[in-house]
Amino acid sequence: MTKGEMKNKEIFIFVIAFVFLTLWCFSELSADIISINSGGNEEIVINPDTYIEGFFSKAEVICLPTTCSNLGYNCGRWANGTCLGYVECGNCSEGYQCTAGTCTVIPAEVPGGGGGGGREETGLLGIVVVPREISLRMAVNTNRKEIIKITNNGATTKTLPVIQNHLYNMVILGNNTIVVAPGETKNLEVIFVAPETPGIYTGKIWIGGIDVSVTLNVKTKLLLFDSNIIVLNKDYQVARGSPLKTSVTLVPMGEPERLDVTLNYVIKDYLGKIYLTQSESLLVEKEVEFKRNFGTGMLPLGKYIVGLELVYPGGVAPSSAYFEVIKRSPVNFLALIIFFLIIIIIIIIILLIIYLIRRRQERNKQPPPLPY
Repeated sequence: MTKGEMKNKEIFIFVIAFVFLTLWCFSELSADIISINSGGNEEIVINPDTYIEGFFSKAEVICLPTTCSNLGYNCGRWANGTCLGYVECGNCSEGYQCTAGTCTVIPAEVPGGGGGGGREETGLLGIVVVPREISLRMAVNTNRKEIIKITNNGATTKTLPVIQNHLYNMVILGNNTIVVAPGETKNLEVIFVAPETPGIYTGKIWIGGIDVSVTLNVKTKLLLFDSNIIVLNKDYQVARGSPLKTSVTLVPMGEPERLDVTLNYVIKDYLGKIYLTQSESLLVEKEVEFKRNFGTGMLPLGKYIVGLELVYPGGVAPSSAYFEVIKRSPVNFLALIIFFLIIIIIIIIILLIIYLIRRRQERNKQPPPLPY
């Protein structure tokens, strides 16, 4: 191998190493974090890191309530000391906020959590309600008592209205109002009554503008099968348009028997509005587990349940799981422009190096000058 060929080989190796290192460094900017899915399974999930990837994903920073909502504005994004996207609507009553020019009940939204009943949230009134979600499995024509704890972390006594929504004849509230002094915690007794028809029932209990989401999974008393559906998406949150991922388990309760069962799936909100229905039939002999995905493109932002009714001869075994549809991260066009500029620069450098290599080769091929 001649010296010229050795130099060309070294330049080629340098170009390959340069391209590899450049692409590797750029890919590291995404700063993905690998974590175990907290939505209920053991799959590995890759999530973008907000602090490092904020420049490329344009991560939204929510403004503080004291800077917007408490001044009678709808809380938008906070940037450079300015409340963006707000609408003024004057003075709203206590427990309400301004949304698109209208005073609406403060929903006291919480960060993503589980489908159980342990979530809590301090609302803008300084009121903490636990649990924020109640999901019960009940047999038809039975009742069950639950306790909701209300804590006042504010400085003044609060008189809070207690209202049911879409739970008519399925809930008995101990009080229509509850008075909570500063630093005091009170228990609200709620009796849930399962209707005589099996199925999945949803609704809400409003306590001073803070909502408690309720799901009643009502089954037949003679239970030959049990069903369970869980949400696999991280933090039970689904970016709008992304698939809702679930895991379904069917469990025979009696003697092993081959039965044809029907699985009715439903996605509905906590006011009973149905957005999706889907059915399938299976021949079940033993416990079986499988995964099902559902589209979310038709769902407005908000909280929902995905329900499953296992229907078999003589009975119904329902189950459900909570999830929330959130905004999809906006496309950052500046980041895309920078990305394509970097790619173009890399291509120009490669072409320039190839051009220089060919010129060197052409020089080496020229015959040496004739001696005089």
